[in-house]
Amino acid sequence: MIATQRCLRPHVANPVPDHMKLVWRVPCPAERVRVIEWSCECRSTVYELCLAGEQAFLRRPHHFNGARQVHETYRWPIRQGDDVWRALLCGQAR
Repeated sequence: MIATQRCLRPHVANPVPDHMKLVWRVPCPAERVRVIEWSCECRSTVYELCLAGEQAFLRRPHHFNGARQVHETYRWPIRQGDDVWRALLCGQAR
């Protein structure tokens, strides 16, 4: 019998019809960013909930053709950023 490893982080659900479409853009110049949540790394795309100062945003690092690319959303107050993170996990945002 082959042992299976359990995923320890949440998976991002498939988007539901009429989900919120997030705007992904090139990251802001280097600043202090703290990753406080992230999705499971068993998927090809990992999402992160980040804090910078008094703002929250989502980050989407992924590898494409051997190069690491990172995109970020706009920034929100922390509570709103947490709401968008939960919407992403439930498939209500992408």
